[in-house]
Amino acid sequence: MSSLARLLDPKSIAIVGVSGDERKHGSRVLTHLQEMGYQGRVWGVNPGLPDHGDVAMYGAIDDLPFPPDLVIAAVPAMTTIDVVTASTGAGAVIVFASGFGETGAPGREMEEALLDAASAANVRLLGPNSAGVIRPDHGLAASFLTCLDRPRGQIKTGPVGLVTQSGGIGSYMHNLAAARDEGLAVSVSTGNEVDIRLGEAIDAVSHLDGVRVVIAIIETVRDGEVFIGAVRAARSRGVEIVACSMGSGHRSRDLVTSHTGALAVPQTILDGVFAALDVTVAETPAEAYEIAALLGRCPSPSGSRAGIITHSGGMAILLSDLAESAGLALDDPSPALGRVVAGSLDHGTAANPLDMGAIIGGPGRFAEVVDRFARSGEYDVVLAVSTAHPPADTDERVESLLELDSPIPLVHLWMAGDQAEEGLARLRATGSAVVEEPRAAVRALAALTRSLEDRAPPDPIAGLLETWDVPLDTGLLATTLDDAMAAADTLGYPVVVKAEARGLAHKTELGAVILDLRSPGEVAEAHRTVVRRATAAGWPDVASRIQRDRSGLEIIVGGLHHESFGPLISVGIGGIFTEVIADVVFAPAPVDVVSAARMINRLRGRRLFDGFRGKPPADIDSLARIVSDVSRGVAGPDISEFEINPLIWDGEAWWGVDWLLEKRPLGSPS
Repeated sequence: MSSLARLLDPKSIAIVGVSGDERKHGSRVLTHLQEMGYQGRVWGVNPGLPDHGDVAMYGAIDDLPFPPDLVIAAVPAMTTIDVVTASTGAGAVIVFASGFGETGAPGREMEEALLDAASAANVRLLGPNSAGVIRPDHGLAASFLTCLDRPRGQIKTGPVGLVTQSGGIGSYMHNLAAARDEGLAVSVSTGNEVDIRLGEAIDAVSHLDGVRVVIAIIETVRDGEVFIGAVRAARSRGVEIVACSMGSGHRSRDLVTSHTGALAVPQTILDGVFAALDVTVAETPAEAYEIAALLGRCPSPSGSRAGIITHSGGMAILLSDLAESAGLALDDPSPALGRVVAGSLDHGTAANPLDMGAIIGGPGRFAEVVDRFARSGEYDVVLAVSTAHPPADTDERVESLLELDSPIPLVHLWMAGDQAEEGLARLRATGSAVVEEPRAAVRALAALTRSLEDRAPPDPIAGLLETWDVPLDTGLLATTLDDAMAAADTLGYPVVVKAEARGLAHKTELGAVILDLRSPGEVAEAHRTVVRRATAAGWPDVASRIQRDRSGLEIIVGGLHHESFGPLISVGIGGIFTEVIADVVFAPAPVDVVSAARMINRLRGRRLFDGFRGKPPADIDSLARIVSDVSRGVAGPDISEFEINPLIWDGEAWWGVDWLLEKRPLGSPS
C-alpha cells in the first residue's frame, strides 16, 4: 500500500477552501479533524486568510512550509485542476467536488484534465465526487460526511474496513456501527475513480493492521483485473471480502451512469467473479455490515462443520432454507449426540438445525444444549439462535451463554426483539459474535466454513468457465517443491507440471509444460524447471499447476469478437499442432446444441471422433453442449478472446486442461 500510505496515514494535511462559513466543506473538515483528535499538522489554504484560531492559514499551496501528505480540495469543480497542479510533492489529493464525468462529455473532459494534472504533479488522486477518508484510530476525518456530526467518541474503530463508491452509504455505515457501539477501521469513498479505483483501495485497506474484513459497496468495477488481484491477495492473507453491488436492473444502470459516469459491469459477470473469488455477497449495505461485523468478531473455526440450535420450529425451517441457498452443508448430529440432548427437547427435533421446542425446563437449558453441541467433537462452529422468550429469562439466558467455556467458536443470532434488547447489548459489549438478521448469520457461517476449505487463491477464470458449464481439470497449484509433490500424491500418477503465472498463455513454447511424470523426484525436478524457465522469460510470481496426465482426442474451443462480424464461436482439432493443422470451424455466437453439432460434423478430422486403434468413440453430444454453453458466454459484451486448448476426451468424459480468457475493456464497442 506504499502508494496510498500518505493518503491513509497522513502526518500533515492542507485544507484548500477552508473558510469562515462553518457549513462549508472545508470548515467542516477542519472541525472534524479537531474533534476526532488528529495529531498531525493541519494548515488552511485560502487567499482571504480567514481566522481559524491556532490553525495556520496560507494564501496558496505554494506558501506552505513543505508539501503535505494530504491535500483536501474543498473547492468548486472548476478550481480543482489548479489545486492538483499546485500539489506537486504532496502524497495525495482528495477532490470533493462533483460535476465531472457524471454530467456527460464536458465533465469527462474535465476528468481527463484532472488526471493529467495529477500525473504531472506526481500525486495520487481520490475522487472527484469523493466523500473522503475516515480512520478513527488515527484521528483522520478527511471528510464532510454527516456521520462525523455525532457526539465526540461515537465514531470508533473496529476490525471492518469499508471501500465505497457512494459517500452517502459510507456515512450510513458509520452510523450503523456507532448505533451498535462499534466502529469501522477505515472508510474510503472512491467517487468517480479518476485515479484511485476500487481494487487498489481494497488492497490498501486490507493491508491495514487490525482489518479482518473489507466491505465493498460497488456501483461498477472499472479495474476488474486489479479488483480480482486485490481480492485474491486479501483472502490469501485471511482477510474476508463482503460485497454489496448495485446496478443490476435496467433503471438502476441508468442511475449508475448518471451518478458515477461509468457503465455498470453486468451482474452476471460480477456474480461469476464473486463466486470464483469466494466473496460473500450481501443484498443491502445493512446486511453487509451485519455479515462483516460478525466475521470480524468470530475466531476462525478449525473445520467446516456448522451446527445450529434454536427453540423455534419455524426458525429451524427458515435457517435450513437459507443454508441450502448459501451452499452451507448442515450435518445432523450423530445418534449418540441425539441421545445426549434428547432430554432437553420439548417436542423438538434432534436434527441440524436442532429445534429444542418450548424449553419449558428453564432458560439455562438452552445454554446446556449449546454446550453439548460445542463439546461433541461433531461441529467446528455453533450458531445459537435466541428467538422470543420471557423477558424475565433474558439475564439468566445471557449469563449462561457467556459462562460457557466453549472449545469452538460460538455465533449468536439474537431475534428476541426489543423485549430482550438488554441481552443483545450485553452480548455485544462482551465482544461476542452476534447478529440480528438470519440471512446475514447464515452467509457469515458459510464464509467462515468455506474459507477453511482452500486458502489458496482461487482461479477466477476457472470460476467463470464453470458458470458456462465447462468441465475443467483445474488440478492443484503449487508454490514450493513440497506443495508440488503433495499435489501429485493427491491427484495420483502420472501427472503433468505446468508453469502458472498471470497472463502466461503459450507455455509449451517456453518448455514450461512437462508430461508423464511418475515419481515425486520427477515432479520436484519438473516444478523447478518450469518455474525457472518461465521466470527467465520475464514472468513474475511463477508457480506450477499439477494436473493428471490425460491422453485422448484433443479439441480446441474458442471465441472472439470480430471487428465486423461481432462474437464468433469456434471448434477445431486442438493440441500443439493447432496452427499447423488449422482444422477449425467458426459460426456467429451464440449457437444452440444442434448448430454446435453441425459445426463439429464439418471438421475435416471428424472421423477422429469415431475412435481408432482401439480408442473409444468420443461423445459428440456432450461436446456440442459445451460449445453451445461457451458460445452464450462469448456472445456477451465482456469477452474479447477465449480459448480452451486442449479440451480432451479421455475415453469417459471431456476435460478442459488449459484455458485462456481476455476480457474486453469496459465501455468498448460490442
